[in-house]
Amino acid sequence: MQLDILPTLEPGLYPSQSEHQKEIEAYFGPSLFRELSPSETASLRDLDIFFVLFTNRCGSTLLTEIMHQVCFGIPPRVEVFNSDLLIASSKQYDVQSFTQYFLQAVLGWQENQQVGFKIGAQQLFWLTKTGLLSHFRNVRIINSKRRDTVSQAVSFYIAKQTGQWHSLMRKNSDIGKIRYSRNEILRCLHAIHDGQRLFTYYADMHSLPSLDVDYEDVLENPDREVNRIAVFLDAPELAKVPVDLAAIDIKQQRNEDNVRLLALFKQDFFWQIDGEKKWGQKKTGSE
Repeated sequence: MQLDILPTLEPGLYPSQSEHQKEIEAYFGPSLFRELSPSETASLRDLDIFFVLFTNRCGSTLLTEIMHQVCFGIPPRVEVFNSDLLIASSKQYDVQSFTQYFLQAVLGWQENQQVGFKIGAQQLFWLTKTGLLSHFRNVRIINSKRRDTVSQAVSFYIAKQTGQWHSLMRKNSDIGKIRYSRNEILRCLHAIHDGQRLFTYYADMHSLPSLDVDYEDVLENPDREVNRIAVFLDAPELAKVPVDLAAIDIKQQRNEDNVRLLALFKQDFFWQIDGEKKWGQKKTGSE
């Protein structure tokens, strides 16, 4: 890959601009990057790196918890390239550059010559553009996704209202009954599909091996999905490690709000519900 090409591309053709990236660049300023030492370069050259690509409410938190439990080199739950966590950690540990932060994350979490992180689409484009990934032996991507993207969009919408992005987080204290907004749910659905489009675009552009892991399959048979991931990442020693779902604190958050809002969305947009034609009937409701 010719790294010097990436900065010359139109922003829309290499979509690396995100709020996280802007805040990270603003925080470090001129000291954003530094040269790697020969020993640092050598340490990365012996590592494989993988990324769990995600869109909001796709089940990636559960997936990374499971992968961490069976000893893949990935931090559970956290998104280490989110600007809020990155900047807070850099202040706490006196990290002087993004390069230093990246190295500490990689070397701190690697297991058996592999390391992986959750990451969003634009964050991955930006990280690639920095050139840091070019030092690794291999780069692979795991696409954490849901087949039922409409239910995912409803869940995304609810999380935006409550502030509860997984079951260990507290809800906003002033939340009452969540109102139905077809426009906001559609915005969530659009964002999910836009993220998936960027993942495919990235994998195709850079010709990287990728593996789709569906949330529904993880719930149905986590051991089978761990086996698939282990084969994909060339980690046969982890293929048969059993998953203990009972030991993972992350729980499903689906409740009556999900059922109610999904039913209203279906009434607005689905051509058929339970085999009966519904779309086109006059209906009143929220925007």
